[in-house]
Amino acid sequence: MAQLSSTDALTAWRSILKTFTAVRDALAEELRDAEGLELEHYEVLLMLYEAGPDGIRPSDLADMRRISRSGITRLVDKLEARQIVERKDCGDDGRGRVLVLGREGKRLFTRAGRVHLDGIERHVGQRLTNKDMADLQRILAKIGGT
Repeated sequence: MAQLSSTDALTAWRSILKTFTAVRDALAEELRDAEGLELEHYEVLLMLYEAGPDGIRPSDLADMRRISRSGITRLVDKLEARQIVERKDCGDDGRGRVLVLGREGKRLFTRAGRVHLDGIERHVGQRLTNKDMADLQRILAKIGGT
């Protein structure tokens, strides 16, 4: 078997991936346990919440989530069946539809948001000092080019 050479950059990247995966898995488990909601579904609810009453086109949501059009259709169908998401006619385009949070979606988003934010505080905020968080934000912005 070929040996992979290790560099400081590779070691740092592996640490980023390992940490991200562990925290994401913990947050996902907490949402499932508390609200029966998948983290990916919560992320869609967050995007719809941020879009407000004007909603968002399914194709734009698919692009934001980086999933296929058919994948977003299946996901929206599941959420619509639970009355979490509603399809509405697009105001400026009689042919188009937009997605908005339904009444149950708004309630679920509020409850799940509390669980999610508490988890972020527990898994990140309580483990880092304010200086650590500022350093982490600066470092990640540097890597991401933002």
